[in-house]
Amino acid sequence: MDLIMKLAALGDSIIKGVLFTQEENGHGHYSLSDHNIADRVADSLHCEVVNLGKMGCTIEAGERILERHMNSLDGTKYVLMCYGGNDSDYDWKAIANYPDGEHHPKTPLRIFEKTYAHIINKVREMGYTPLIMSLPPMDAQRYFDFFTSTFTKEQKANVMKWLKGSIETIWAGHELYNDAVKRVADATNSMLVDITTTLGNGKGYLCADGIHPNLAGQSKIASIILRNT
Repeated sequence: MDLIMKLAALGDSIIKGVLFTQEENGHGHYSLSDHNIADRVADSLHCEVVNLGKMGCTIEAGERILERHMNSLDGTKYVLMCYGGNDSDYDWKAIANYPDGEHHPKTPLRIFEKTYAHIINKVREMGYTPLIMSLPPMDAQRYFDFFTSTFTKEQKANVMKWLKGSIETIWAGHELYNDAVKRVADATNSMLVDITTTLGNGKGYLCADGIHPNLAGQSKIASIILRNT
């Protein structure tokens, strides 16, 4: 990667550096890494970093964030982006209560692809180079255990009913959006940083919730970004 003065990062909790820690009493809590993925990359490049990541951010929220913070990107060469995890997720409480209802991901796939492409093209029009991260792997069982931890037995059974008896259905939905990320990167001629393949099944790299990279995962992802750019 060429010498740069500033690196910008857009995305969700993966970019923000959110960690989930499971406590001995069964509860857990979120915290922020004091040296997240964008920080690690910027440190290696000896440049400033502007991290606009936000926990829970979907692609449409990300578009609004970009519009509000365009000026803060001045002087940036590369914009690291990671979206899709929240977009592919569901309102699990609603599913637990009404398993026979009609439920959709937070962002429909078609809108996700269209909006992501728009953001990428906007970043390029501003004169910056987009770096598109694929999604980290997911541990479907751990994620199921996490989001159903406060559900009753009946609610958990309802979720399993909706999943047609297979927790891997959660993983399959995640993969649909990861494939969409790859399509968008290809369609916009953008560099794809494939962290999915490198992290494999995520063993040793994910927090107890099965979705957020732990410190080892954040370090590994940063090294992948640096190696592929």
